[in-house]
Amino acid sequence: MTIQAVRFELGDVSELPIMSDEEIQYFLDKNSSSIPRTCMDVAKTMLFKLSLQNDESVDIFSIKGSNSARQYMQALQMYIKNPDLNPLIQNAEPYAGGISKSDMQANNSNADTNYVQNPSDDRVGFPENFFEV
Repeated sequence: MTIQAVRFELGDVSELPIMSDEEIQYFLDKNSSSIPRTCMDVAKTMLFKLSLQNDESVDIFSIKGSNSARQYMQALQMYIKNPDLNPLIQNAEPYAGGISKSDMQANNSNADTNYVQNPSDDRVGFPENFFEV
């Protein structure tokens, strides 16, 4: 079932599939049966395979497979570049540091962190002769 799911996801459902069942099973085992990660690996491998396609001519017969391979390669590249399908981006969580006062205080109290001490922190008022040279 999972091999067919990968095939459906990538559109490799023709009579002559690009990837064999053994190749897809290898990527499923490698990625712990994760369909999105397996699809990314299989799509990249399919791109490598399709890049080897060229036109063949034997006597009066000619097989023009490079144009359809090029179109399928473009579709796979759009699939790979789609951020909604990338498992790395799906698992990322945003973090903004230094916004909360407790976060800033924890950073300032860490002896291993360099920070700039504001001049107003160590003074109560304005200095005398502020503009004196």
